[in-house]
Amino acid sequence: MTAINIFKYRVLNHILFWIVIFSFFTAPRIISYGFTFDAFVNVLYIPFDIIAVYVFIEFLVPRYILRSRNLLLFALGSLITITLNILVSQYIMYEIQPKLGIWVMKRPLIYELFNWLLNNLMIIGAATALKLFSHFHKIQLKQSELERKTVQSELGILRSQVNPHFLFNVLNNIDSLIFEDKEKASNAIFLLSKIMRYMLQESTHEKVNLDKEIEYIKDYLELAKLSFSSPGFLRFEVRGSTTGKEVPPLLFIPIIENAVKHCNKQSQTPGIEIDFDITDDCIELRTSNYQKRNDFKLPDSGSGTGLINVEKRLKLLHNVDYTFDINKNMDKFDIHLKVPFKSTAK
Repeated sequence: MTAINIFKYRVLNHILFWIVIFSFFTAPRIISYGFTFDAFVNVLYIPFDIIAVYVFIEFLVPRYILRSRNLLLFALGSLITITLNILVSQYIMYEIQPKLGIWVMKRPLIYELFNWLLNNLMIIGAATALKLFSHFHKIQLKQSELERKTVQSELGILRSQVNPHFLFNVLNNIDSLIFEDKEKASNAIFLLSKIMRYMLQESTHEKVNLDKEIEYIKDYLELAKLSFSSPGFLRFEVRGSTTGKEVPPLLFIPIIENAVKHCNKQSQTPGIEIDFDITDDCIELRTSNYQKRNDFKLPDSGSGTGLINVEKRLKLLHNVDYTFDINKNMDKFDIHLKVPFKSTAK
């Protein structure tokens, strides 16, 4: 939105506010007097109400509430502004109105003062409340945008890099396969190129097709299996249809990487279990892997692109409408992730 459009939108809101205020005080008089000049007497008072309101929302509130939080000076400024507005209103009622031929009802001074004070507090209070609401709403929007950019930046880092530990193992395995099985080595290089291409190109969108994401994960796991002596050490299963569904790119891979990277290769088979359950409404990922008994540190606990980044992205994408449970029990590490296909973030 351009600065001109923002200005127009703000001016329109202010005009609407004063139309509502003027109508609120004028409608009862129209009912009583009809469409006469007496009914529209508030046109004499509105200009001074406008001055009082803008002293509040453009000077007193920003300076003594939002910046310095000096309540004493704010109270003093409020008292002076409201007092001056009441005095001007009294002058208009008893000096200007009679000269214009507008009838004035004589009432006790204390009643008039209370009535004017109540009117001022209502008009100024409503304008101030709207000012504060607008201010804090803008702050919330800026914070949300900052969080979004931060997570997007972290995701950009994740997209542009391959886990060095994983890449080192793959290259070592390919080097061994070149002499043992050239066809497997060639296939491993092909899978690695597919993974790199997906991370650099396909995952640049906000959402990707679930079938492509699952294919990327399968390619990753095929390369990971080269590090395991037993073909059944890693069990991977997808239940449900991936057709026509979209997910945020690279949301699941940090969880799967943790299961592969921190597994105990000497554990019983299967040492790693990865299961996707897909329905029309949501997708669930469960990973389970054995770890070394002395590995008490949470995987990637200090990494901005590991499980912590997953949690940040989930909060941003789905607000609270997701499940992300991590359980470490002795030498077993389990993760359960459940997310809806439709984002609930505002």
